[in-house]
Amino acid sequence: MRTVMDVVHRIQWDEDLNPEDFIVGFLDRFDGLVEEDFKYFDWSDVTTVDDWESFCIPKHRVYYFKCKGEVVWDRRTRLDRIFENRDVRCSECQGMTPPG
Repeated sequence: MRTVMDVVHRIQWDEDLNPEDFIVGFLDRFDGLVEEDFKYFDWSDVTTVDDWESFCIPKHRVYYFKCKGEVVWDRRTRLDRIFENRDVRCSECQGMTPPG
């Protein structure tokens, strides 16, 4: 199973994926499991980000990614449709060629 940052990089750099289609499910220390738009996050190292300027969380708090409402990566169930067989499996991305 690929890491959170592997998924983030794929969403950011794959021309066939639109970052605006993705939601991130993460564990907030106070509110529990929360969802936010992918674009809401600063994906830099949490130790290098100004908390007042950007929203950054430790990567171990990310539990899942959704694409247009469909879960495509889930750490808890080890679901990985972003890289499964080196092919994207979300219904929106069928037929897309894998990177590399």
